[in-house]
Amino acid sequence: MADESFRLIEFLKNPSSYPHRPRQVRHIQTHVSHVFIASPYVYKVKKPVNFGFLDFSTLEKRRYYCEKEVELNRRLCDIYLGVEEISELDGGLTFGRGRRVVEYAVKMRELPEEYFLKNLLSKGRVREEDFIRVVDKLVEFYGSQRSNEYISEFGKPDKIRFNVDENFTQTECFIGDTISKAAFSALRLYNDLFFERRSSVFEERVKRGFIRDCHGDLHLEHINLNPEGICIYDCIEFNERFRYIDVASDVAFLSMDLDYNGYRELSKIVVSEISRRMNDETIFDVIEFYKCYRAYVRGKVESFRGEDKEVSEEERNKAKERAKEYFRLALNYAVCGSMPVFFVIFGIIGTGKTTLATALSKELSCAVISSDSIRKEIMGIAPTERVYSGFGEGIYSRDVTERTYSELLERGKRIVESGGVVILDASFSKAHFRKRVISEADLLNVPVYFIETKASDEAIRKRLIEREIEGSAVSDGRVEIFERFKEEFESPSELSSRVLISVDTEGNLEDALTYTLCEVVSKRFL
Repeated sequence: MADESFRLIEFLKNPSSYPHRPRQVRHIQTHVSHVFIASPYVYKVKKPVNFGFLDFSTLEKRRYYCEKEVELNRRLCDIYLGVEEISELDGGLTFGRGRRVVEYAVKMRELPEEYFLKNLLSKGRVREEDFIRVVDKLVEFYGSQRSNEYISEFGKPDKIRFNVDENFTQTECFIGDTISKAAFSALRLYNDLFFERRSSVFEERVKRGFIRDCHGDLHLEHINLNPEGICIYDCIEFNERFRYIDVASDVAFLSMDLDYNGYRELSKIVVSEISRRMNDETIFDVIEFYKCYRAYVRGKVESFRGEDKEVSEEERNKAKERAKEYFRLALNYAVCGSMPVFFVIFGIIGTGKTTLATALSKELSCAVISSDSIRKEIMGIAPTERVYSGFGEGIYSRDVTERTYSELLERGKRIVESGGVVILDASFSKAHFRKRVISEADLLNVPVYFIETKASDEAIRKRLIEREIEGSAVSDGRVEIFERFKEEFESPSELSSRVLISVDTEGNLEDALTYTLCEVVSKRFL
């Protein structure tokens, strides 16, 4: 099989193999196909793989799915020319009928590279009107795809749940590689809670006829805005349950991909315009769920690519990095939604605030603002310089502390106002400092979560001693001031259970992080 595959690839990489004799052939491969760009045509050959949800393992199946690919993609793009046979002839290979057909290839006209939406966006050549044109084409397409009883079944909660559970089953092996145990656990919990408490929204979508024969793989690299017209290509042909979906799921893919590439405002415009033009106000009940699902699927696909021995080690490593980014984006949707959030990690000195804040920021790809750093910055002191002030004295005086918290909150507010997620890392030992964060969050109409780190006195003393010996931490918390700090710390009794999370940090960091993320997810469903 390997020799046969090698012979086929070498044949398709050779310009003289093609009837139109291109000057050169460019070879690209994904985890499921080989693509050969032989201008002005493109030939696509399916790999003989079986992932369960996709089965191209036999020649007959590859022929069938090549034909389906052409048929289905012609709905949104006229570049699909047909299916070509590749046959054995006189000891070699040839296009057309020979002694024995060895493979089938989808033949397409080549699309101009510069007009792919992702390329246009990167060069700043896309206006809002261009996206409205894309929306218009999608709305027309969705309007032409009528639902029926068979298709509608795929929008039922149990069918959607099957797809979701399959994702987790297929990605469990990547825990510790492209996805952390904490992220995996929190994402699974988010999906469990959504099905448990909000499954009625799926039933409502079915009743309203929003389950259609959609595209299924609607991301930026599959949209071409060439002057001759918009071409949306490469839809899902290999599995009905990935194409017979809620319109919201299709739109969510494009919205998610815009978020991933940093175009959050355009992402919002796409969803709101689809909603308006299709009279679909309930899309907002499910769009976040589907964006999370779409990001997770991309993480899964890139993880598969990261294991593909047919691509170079460099490409595998790049795929793994992309997988991590997509899984982090999925986690963001599950934990934060598509909106800014304040996280306040607070507690007594030595309880592991900064350690947890750093771990959380890595999982959510968000900023951490530390009071320790700001305090020293205000006083013109280097971050790692040790300062041995007494409790409430010197750089820890009331005046400096007030200035520190004002600056901490101001910087956090700027991030949230720009649409970001921020972690405030400080002791917040006084209730009035915590109340100020709540007031700002209320004014900005964004969520806030207070995560209190806790540990035994013995563990705290041990950490403070180790920190002082090590000497590299920004914090100057010491054993000598621990008891006084503990006495002066105001318990967060003013915080409701809807926003307060208490985390035991004495054990494994991964466990503390998992608990934190899962608690935040749970509170989103209260």
